[in-house]
Amino acid sequence: MSEIGNERDPVGLGIVGLGRWADAHAGAAARSADVRFVNGHARSEASRERFSDRHGFSAGASTFDGLLADPAVEAVVISTPNDQHVAQTLRCLDSGTPVLVDKPVAVDIAEGLTLLRAVRSTGVAVGVAHHARRLAGIRGASEWIRRSAGRVRLATADFSNDRSAHMRPDAWHRTARGSEAGALIQVGIHQVDNVIALLGPPQSVSATFRHETLGPMCDLAAVTIVHAGGGVSVVTTSWTTPGHFALDLLATGGNLRYELDHGHWTSGDVDDHGRLRTAEAGGRWTDRDVPAGDPLVEQLEELGRAARGDGDMAVDVLAGLRAVSVVEAAVRSAQAGGASVTIGDLATEAGATEAEIRQLVVG
Repeated sequence: MSEIGNERDPVGLGIVGLGRWADAHAGAAARSADVRFVNGHARSEASRERFSDRHGFSAGASTFDGLLADPAVEAVVISTPNDQHVAQTLRCLDSGTPVLVDKPVAVDIAEGLTLLRAVRSTGVAVGVAHHARRLAGIRGASEWIRRSAGRVRLATADFSNDRSAHMRPDAWHRTARGSEAGALIQVGIHQVDNVIALLGPPQSVSATFRHETLGPMCDLAAVTIVHAGGGVSVVTTSWTTPGHFALDLLATGGNLRYELDHGHWTSGDVDDHGRLRTAEAGGRWTDRDVPAGDPLVEQLEELGRAARGDGDMAVDVLAGLRAVSVVEAAVRSAQAGGASVTIGDLATEAGATEAEIRQLVVG
């Protein structure tokens, strides 16, 4: 059995929200010797029973407080609709329980700031499940920038799938606060987080949305981000086209391209289905090898180590808030016909201090 934080027993995890993505978390925990789910909460007793039966543990808390009171639960994963994330994370902080919260960390800057301040006040570890930045190709892109790329001038990134064809009329994605961002807040935000991690904090945004299949929710978005340092990224996302995940970086020292077969998004061998290539200025494209990982397992094990006082969460609330700020700015821009929206202005409107604005847009 692996050690986490000098303890030999697996870290006991609870999970709140037992829908489709909770199954992905549970599958990841089953691939780890270091963490295990011991309890889960959903309002529906049938959901609790189905989840417990599928994933091999007997406990299913009928209340959130009951989950937090379980002495076997050392940390919590929050996998509920977007507009519940902040309130539920705050309840975990009140009990001193470390958290991994699914993206987005919040649905707007104002509530994200509330959570950021609470984390800094309590010192409890909170991570955001932007697991895509842990993909081998994204890790390889970061290392390439650090070692040899020169200055990245332009990034283009896409994450799309045809989820809208399968979305029920009563799906929470249609009704949760922030749902007008549609495909961007649910899918494209992964690439928003990636380009921020690679190019630096976002400063201004312009966007175009399209609405063909989901009413007021956008099913297609094209978002241009100006980053601290002057780099520009263009993130696109669609909910009406087959699965697609790709990143291109254009830098003064060369170019990079990463493509991933989206069909393996939740599997432990996801990194075996990506291709990363680089080309130095004037040179040929070369495949690059990056050690494979298991992004979903890695973030759970990181949560386990944090629960036992052995390290912090790599993707913290500030990182999650930067991605949320881009989504909020994109919504404003699309509503204004594509006009540029400055994130600092939105943060000021949300009540951010000057120091918080600097952290958000400068770093």
